[in-house]
This record gives sequence, structure tokens and C-alpha cells, in this order.
Amino acid sequence: MTYIKIKNISFGYSKNNQLFSNLTLNLDLGDYVAIIGRNGAGKTTLVKLIVGMLKPLEGQIKIAGEDIESKSVADIASQVGYVFQNPNQMLFANTVEKELELSLRKFNFEKNMQSDKITEMLEFFDMVPLRDTNPRTLSRGEKQKLAIATVLIQDPKAIFLDEPFSGIDMSQRLMILDYLTKLHLKGKLIVIITHTLDLIVNNCNKIIGFKEGKILYNQEITDFLANPNYLFDLGLEQTNYLALLFTLRKHGLPSSIIKQNELVEYFKQKSH
Repeated sequence: MTYIKIKNISFGYSKNNQLFSNLTLNLDLGDYVAIIGRNGAGKTTLVKLIVGMLKPLEGQIKIAGEDIESKSVADIASQVGYVFQNPNQMLFANTVEKELELSLRKFNFEKNMQSDKITEMLEFFDMVPLRDTNPRTLSRGEKQKLAIATVLIQDPKAIFLDEPFSGIDMSQRLMILDYLTKLHLKGKLIVIITHTLDLIVNNCNKIIGFKEGKILYNQEITDFLANPNYLFDLGLEQTNYLALLFTLRKHGLPSSIIKQNELVEYFKQKSH
């Protein structure tokens, strides 16, 4: 079911220098999407248009069937969560716990529900010992985790994360990706903006590839990764895992195998 409908939008900081021209895109509930492309391709700008931080010069954006033109950023935030690339832009309270309280207070959660949800987030992100710490004194990775928690705790139907794993160690990254996968399986729309695929190739089911404000690719991940040239078309380099995958395909690996667990299972069966 289409949750976010973008129709013929144009955007630029002047009419003579437009990043988007007649851009159209549908995003569905239940999809786990990676938006990829080089820096400056338009990935972050698109999300800022969706959440109301920027306004298109032309065209229309609908969320849940409603035009967002007259909606405030706060109104949209109850439907679409957005984790900024820079966590410092999302943290305002004096303690970690109050930061989470502030996120819930915006949407009038009941007091007892607030306490349960805050405890759940603190435990999941391993931040219980930091609950009384000022967010501005946290490390980059801790700030990033808190920023993600402030969005997840609100339970929106769609969640956009812009390069969300900066400063977060691998074990925590995998835990967060696993949590996002569970939300995706519950029918939420998950969108990760990134320029690398290694961490998301095991989770997402769709790829949207941007180059210079245009969507070059919008397809299932199996179709996108069927051709190694698609990454080069977007100006991206192969990651180590994808380089391995494409090499193995030259030696008989089926193109339907993408995820690491699928690869392991394939070789287990081959060894018997």
C-alpha cells in the first residue's frame, strides 16, 4: 500500500538551478528501502521535502493520502520519523532520559506508557547507565544511538534514517538493523539513506538509486544487484562483500543469492 506519494515535484534553491525536475516516486508500507547515490545526488534533500523541512517549487507530496503542503513539520513527524545525519541537530534536553521524554510528550503518550517505552529504548540501546547524562557530553556513536531512539520511540509508520551508523560499533549496527527489520516485517516503511550497501544488503528489499537529482534505478534489490555496472552508473564503488558476490557469480553462484546467510547456506549444501 502506497504511504508516501511524490508526484512531479521540482525543487531547487532557484528556478534556474533545479536539483529535481518532475520527480515522481511512490513508497509503500512494508518496504525496506535503501536510497543510494553519491554525496550531492539529492538523497537528503528528497527526505527533507517529504518531512516538510523544505517545500517543492512544483508538484505534490501526499502522506497517507493527504497533501502535506499545509502541514507543519511537527504534524508530519507523527507519521514519518526522520533520523538526521548529524545527531547534534536532534538533541535538546539536559539528560538522555528527558530527551526521550520530550519525544513522547510531543505526541501526548500517557505517563505510564512513556515510562515503559523509555525503559525499553534505554535497555535496547545499552544506555541505561547514561540516562542522567547530558546528551551534549556523549560520544558521537552514543549521540547517534540516542537520535535513533528518539525517533523509534514515537512509533511512526515510516522511518527515514540518513547515514545512521556513523560512530556506532558493528555489534550495535547489526542490532539496530535487526530491530528495523522487525519493524519492517510488522508493515512499517523503513528507508535508509546511504552510499554503501554492505550493511543493508542483508535487510532491504528495494533500491532507489539517485544521480544528480534523478532516479536512475527503482527496483527490487535482486534485480539491481543482477548487474554490477549499476553501481558504477551511480558513481559508487563496489564494497568488499559485493565484489565477492559478483566474483562468485562468475563461478556459478545463482544471482538470487544476495544475503550473507543465503550465501552460507548455499555453500553448506554444496559441501554435502
